[in-house]
Amino acid sequence: MIQVQRTGTQLSLTWSPGDIPAGSIIYQSHTVEPSASKKQLLVTDKETHLLLLTEDLPVFFTIQKPDGSNEVVGERIIPLEGCFNFRDLGGYVNTAGKTVKWGQLYRSSLLTNLTVKDQKTLETMGIKWICDLRSTSEIAAKPSPSLPGIASRHIPIGTAKNESSETQKMDIPKDHRVYEPLMGESYRVFVQSKDGFREILEYIINQAELPFLFHCTAGKDRTGVLGALLLKLLDVPEKTILADYELTNQYADAILGEMQGLVEAFSGSTEKIELENFRPMAEAKPAYLEIAFDEMKKEYGSVDAYLEKGIGISASKKAKFQSMMLEG
Repeated sequence: MIQVQRTGTQLSLTWSPGDIPAGSIIYQSHTVEPSASKKQLLVTDKETHLLLLTEDLPVFFTIQKPDGSNEVVGERIIPLEGCFNFRDLGGYVNTAGKTVKWGQLYRSSLLTNLTVKDQKTLETMGIKWICDLRSTSEIAAKPSPSLPGIASRHIPIGTAKNESSETQKMDIPKDHRVYEPLMGESYRVFVQSKDGFREILEYIINQAELPFLFHCTAGKDRTGVLGALLLKLLDVPEKTILADYELTNQYADAILGEMQGLVEAFSGSTEKIELENFRPMAEAKPAYLEIAFDEMKKEYGSVDAYLEKGIGISASKKAKFQSMMLEG
């Protein structure tokens, strides 16, 4: 398996002897389509490791093999300055052995605090449009910046599209044991947002507007369900989908920080908030996503049937999406 890991400005590319044949040429570029930015890094012999120091973001490695074929490998996690949990859904292998293309599907947390450098990074990535899955009131509380050249659409998941933008006051349960069951219930609610999922998926497939970025507040729950459905349409195994979902757990503390601001804004309470009580709501537990899958299976028999009959993604639309997004 070929892997990319970043620590600050140091990128590590590692592989097993059989993954990259001797005589292959490894290039670096900051776009998924090699261009004038492409730099030759190495002609492989017996190496299985490459270190690169760069401030470029993101970085893609193009591996040109002796037989003339190319393989592109990207960074799973893209460390922006003002946005956490920004990830590329590329690189996963589906049940037919095909690979999801890098640099096409991105997911993240809210974009409110994007820096100027972050905005330039999104421009470099060539993102065509951004879908905000949050409620109208969440957007009013923490709006996203307008990004020149990138379209933005609001398609809420879990709430009505015509919901009031006024902040709705809510009671905060004092018994922290209720938060985990509440999270499970919210995933059942997300499954009922079939119109929202249909609008998003049909727009992607019909308009072929890629690369595409979707986000909510934490990039965990609503984003997690949409990410799972996108990967499911590409026939990525459920085990892989759950593992991708769990990657959010490294951002649990950052999610708690965002939750503090939202809880204070929506509760209107002046009482001290014990953030640790909310940790079950900041965690990406596979059981949460499995609740969504179970709800789909309960109503339609399978997740695939939910996508086809519930959302309306026909076999031909699925085939078109796979032709856009798979290689190998």
